[in-house]
Amino acid sequence: MTECLRIRGQMMDRKLPLSPPQKARGIGLIEVLIAMFVLAVGVLALGRVHGDFLGISATNKARAEALAIAQGRLEDMRNYMHAANTLAEFNALYPVGVDANGQLIDGVNASFRRTESIAAKGDLRTVTVNVEWQDARGETQSVLLDTELAFIAPGAPAVLSVVPEGPLVPSPTGRARLGRGTLPEGAETTPNNDGTKMYLADGDRNLVSGDKIVLTLEDACVSAEGACENFVQIKGKVYIDNATQKSLSPQDIHLQASDAAFCTRYYVDSSGEAQTIDSASSSDLLTQTGDYRFFHYTCYLGGGWHGNIGVLLAGGIKQKDKICLGDPVSRNEWASPVIAVRRAYRGMIYGKDSTGAPMTTASGDYVYTSYGIADGIILPDPDSKDHTHDFVISAMSAGSTDGANCISQAVMVRADAAVNGVPGDLFAGNPDDFVCLNDGMLDLYDDTKYGHETTCPYDPTNPPVERHVISGQVSVAVRDDTIFSDDILASITVDTSDGPGNCQLEPFGPEGSSYKAVFACDVYDWGSGWNGAIYTAAAGNETKLTCSPSPMSLTTVSGDSDGQDIDCAVDSYALISGRVSTVDQNKVLSTVSIADGSCTVSKSGLSYECVTAAYDSGWDGTLTFELSGGAICATAGTGNDGSLTLSSGSGSAEAVAVKITGYNQLDIQIQNRLNQCPG
Repeated sequence: MTECLRIRGQMMDRKLPLSPPQKARGIGLIEVLIAMFVLAVGVLALGRVHGDFLGISATNKARAEALAIAQGRLEDMRNYMHAANTLAEFNALYPVGVDANGQLIDGVNASFRRTESIAAKGDLRTVTVNVEWQDARGETQSVLLDTELAFIAPGAPAVLSVVPEGPLVPSPTGRARLGRGTLPEGAETTPNNDGTKMYLADGDRNLVSGDKIVLTLEDACVSAEGACENFVQIKGKVYIDNATQKSLSPQDIHLQASDAAFCTRYYVDSSGEAQTIDSASSSDLLTQTGDYRFFHYTCYLGGGWHGNIGVLLAGGIKQKDKICLGDPVSRNEWASPVIAVRRAYRGMIYGKDSTGAPMTTASGDYVYTSYGIADGIILPDPDSKDHTHDFVISAMSAGSTDGANCISQAVMVRADAAVNGVPGDLFAGNPDDFVCLNDGMLDLYDDTKYGHETTCPYDPTNPPVERHVISGQVSVAVRDDTIFSDDILASITVDTSDGPGNCQLEPFGPEGSSYKAVFACDVYDWGSGWNGAIYTAAAGNETKLTCSPSPMSLTTVSGDSDGQDIDCAVDSYALISGRVSTVDQNKVLSTVSIADGSCTVSKSGLSYECVTAAYDSGWDGTLTFELSGGAICATAGTGNDGSLTLSSGSGSAEAVAVKITGYNQLDIQIQNRLNQCPG
């Protein structure tokens, strides 16, 4: 210790040379910059960790919601089991399929797409529900849940005490079940005049084909009033286009309805009695000149059913086999022909919350559920003039998938399809591939939990990606006080080319010298924007009101669109309309134009309608018709007071009107050449 202190003292006594003062070289600033850089890197790293945490949190929330959606669907499907009384009914309730029943669901954390697959495993059904969504990076995420379902007879003692309450929305299969056994000897039956019979026994209604019970409505005759519930019946005809399907036999065509159902095929003989098509001669099934072979069908179903009725061919449906549905002469776009192998029947109801208000998604859309048809409904209504639900089978190229081919390739406008000289009139009013059940045909439901409109907003078998709202103002100027009435305002409607029922129009109110109301139309986007038109009409007052633009054509609508205003005027107008008869389906009406008025031509080119400008004592002027080919024959039209005279022309012609009023009919006749015109 003493030695160490001595050495230290010697060192302190030694004088060291003084070094000159050093200049500041910025070492402190560099240290600060380095510290700031390190801090920035740390903050960025912390931010990234926080962002990743939030992303993971959002993904987890979406995944939890997707799991809830998948689990809810599995629970729904388990509930359907209790509608099955036999193994056959159980199998019909759970048909084998892959990625079926695609449904878009607007969730809280993402937009989801739910599909389901069903596989057979002996007498079991393996049900897999897949729910997909896109995360914040645009990557597709999914969850899968599966379960195995087994049929257990409802009467089994072990399950009698645990059968849960039925679902609020019934199964699509309806209340009919597949029949069992044969008709007892000597049993009393009632013929249906379609090759089947009805047999009532023990409170059940049975459908009998031959001697087999093919369909049963259990407890159909146990109501307090003593009346028996009946089957749902959907009727139509199947036509074979002989020009393109010469080798197809009617016996090889079958009608198939989804779930528990039975479809019968027959023809009606000269005495009006139904006969099976197996007993028909070749002439029994021919139209007048042999353009088509056809037979009738009736599909029987149970109340509560919603599903599809389609055509099956014995050799399978090939790419060349095309089936036309729809109306070839309608001026309404939503009724135009389509090519499809089945026709869908659905009602659409929306859920209500605890206050009775409609339940909506985050974007304000109603939450719709498919719903079934009421007991005993017959389509078409026998007390109406509605068209039967027909199919027209033809052959076209694989790429001919648009319904316009049903006209351009003559399938629905053969000579035998002309009624009173109008091509395609045989199928006027024929439904397309979707029939909405909402207008008076829905099965009963708990109206405290559900509600419905009289129309379906879209075809639920092909749900859209997104809904947009097109809105604007309808202004009505009164130019003639002597013909104006509140009835004209009350008759005004606004519709879209997708069909009626998608627009709301507020009541008109006075504003200066005119009346105004706001409209809003829902249009549905399937991924590439909505293309269509907005129509304004005044049923019963067409000669007192005209609106412009009508139709209002819109293209690629990919979001809400406001300010689409429509101007109407009350005055005296004349309407000129007509049908087109042609010898060549490729030679039809292309356009019609009128001075100071407006005209529309049906998509088929087989009908048109024009509204004239306003007049005082009558309207006179010229309409110009242009054809896609051929020659137009001279015709005299009918008018209320004056007359319309159509000149002959090749490719185009003009009609001159002399002081016409009200409704006027001017039909068009097209021949290949002018020298083929009659007279």
